[in-house]
Amino acid sequence: MPVRFAGEQGRVTGRKGISGGEGRVTFMNRTAIHTIGGAKFNVSVQGQGSPLVLLHGAYCNLDVWDEHVELLSRSFTVIRYDQRGFGRSDAITDTFSPYLDLKAILDYFGLRQASIIGSCTGGAVAIDFALAYPDYVEQLILIAPSLNGNPPPMRLVWERLRDMHRVKREGIERGAVRFLRSRFWRFAVPRERRARTRLKDMYLANGVHYRSRLTMQRPLFPLARKRLREISCPVVIVEGEWDHLFNRRTGRYVHEQIYHSSLIRMEGCGHYPQLELPLEFSAIALSALKASAARR
Repeated sequence: MPVRFAGEQGRVTGRKGISGGEGRVTFMNRTAIHTIGGAKFNVSVQGQGSPLVLLHGAYCNLDVWDEHVELLSRSFTVIRYDQRGFGRSDAITDTFSPYLDLKAILDYFGLRQASIIGSCTGGAVAIDFALAYPDYVEQLILIAPSLNGNPPPMRLVWERLRDMHRVKREGIERGAVRFLRSRFWRFAVPRERRARTRLKDMYLANGVHYRSRLTMQRPLFPLARKRLREISCPVVIVEGEWDHLFNRRTGRYVHEQIYHSSLIRMEGCGHYPQLELPLEFSAIALSALKASAARR
């Protein structure tokens, strides 16, 4: 039985029916606001098959995966959501842990195992989740992952704070223009117009982020940086040629520490390969997911 939706805003009146037999899943294709664990999340579910969770990163929301869902949903039930403090989900107002939000969402839909693709900070969420709940994770694909316990350089922290204060002072429209033109953020801002426009659209849709109390976020403890060898599922790390050196070094460190991992370098892109080179990234992801399924 699929989830029952009510109202033009897509609010949920029921919650059961996503799980199918033998690890397969059936679900009504729909994006809706779900109240889970006391917070509202904008969740999109599409396709039929084994569960695949897509976790966006900084300056993005679930729309970053738009160009991948049609292909991936032919083989998987694709679950993507605006993380707390992004898109149409709730602002951050109290202490929370992103990996526990992911656990709550999977439990809400009755899922006990999934593959996960995580980009940037979404990669850090995926890593924390795999350490906390290893039985839930079939495979990780990490795109330029952040890593809790691996502090970013002060310049990166400073530029993010500048962006936050600029939006609060000048408005999100002006903030988007300044962000896209910034020399510092060239590693993240796509060079191609289509992808650049899509990043701008997501930036503008993330007004809730600038109303959030970002310091209330709590990672998994002990921190993931020293625990990566505990991860036993297959892991693929994807890096972009033009990404920030710190991000590339982080991805390579993750690769070195996880035994069952591989590293793929994508040329001609920066921090968001899935946004800049969607066809190429979809092919990489689908190949990795099918290879993992064949080994099971």
